[in-house]
Amino acid sequence: MKTLRHLRQYARQWLSSTRGSMPVEGMMGMLLLIGWFAVSFQFYDAFRTKAINTRASYTVADLISRESDLVGPKYVAGLQKVFNYITNSNAAKQTWIRVTLIYCDAYDNRPCDGVSKEFSLENSYATDGKAKHTKTTINQEAFRIPKMPVGDTAVVVETSYFYNPFLGIGEREFRTGGNTMFTRIGLHSKLRFSNFVVTRPRGPRVAWDDRY
Repeated sequence: MKTLRHLRQYARQWLSSTRGSMPVEGMMGMLLLIGWFAVSFQFYDAFRTKAINTRASYTVADLISRESDLVGPKYVAGLQKVFNYITNSNAAKQTWIRVTLIYCDAYDNRPCDGVSKEFSLENSYATDGKAKHTKTTINQEAFRIPKMPVGDTAVVVETSYFYNPFLGIGEREFRTGGNTMFTRIGLHSKLRFSNFVVTRPRGPRVAWDDRY
């Protein structure tokens, strides 16, 4: 009985002891801070990359708007190389560019808005086998294109960049009970950053030739 009493007393003391709780709590807190820092850095990197992509898109659009020579598929492929350099993209199929030349036809005096009077398509080309714009598809983007007076021309530059989370935690998830998903953290993998830039030629009208 005396031995049993000592065992019970020891068990109560062991259960009520708080020795070692601070290191354990500290370790748990450190893991939470590391996780928070990792996810925060991932979101920061995503917004930084998106900002770089926006600047790169306007740079490419500005380049073609200043072009006085003929442009064509080879020229657009060169623009993609410039875009990849600015965005530091070196993965295959990570980016693509589409360039579309449009104008407002002079068959009447109304300005073109894509609805009451459609934009006319001169030419369109996209890299990496992406679909070219047709007159129908470019006018479906009328809400993105400013109203154009008769005889006016514009260059539409579209860019696309697939972003993979820097830390690779985009689709990791916590599970309970083996199969039930509790929550996901981070960003979805292959997040697409796209830009649609409309600019007027700075000099003569940009002319298209499939040989260039």
